Amino acid sequence: MSDLMQILFDYIIDHTHETYCLQTKRAMCKFYRDIARRRLEEQMSDEQKELFEEYQEYNMQVEMEELYAMFLAAFDQSASLLQRHTG
Repeated sequence: MSDLMQILFDYIIDHTHETYCLQTKRAMCKFYRDIARRRLEEQMSDEQKELFEEYQEYNMQVEMEELYAMFLAAFDQSASLLQRHTG
């Protein structure tokens, strides 16, 4: 991703992403995910909790990469639509 694209992506994540999340079922899904996580963690040993923490860190990285991919796809699609109307 170019520096300009990274700046735009960071701006969206920092300033508008949450607004769009409010238009989805994200809060409800997050609520139930957190309940399930707490129930799971209650049954884990310390070693299992450490491994699960590592898993969660990688999972967050995967989610961020998916956001990058969605951003790039949306940007490319928008650019493609704009070219059709101005060309």
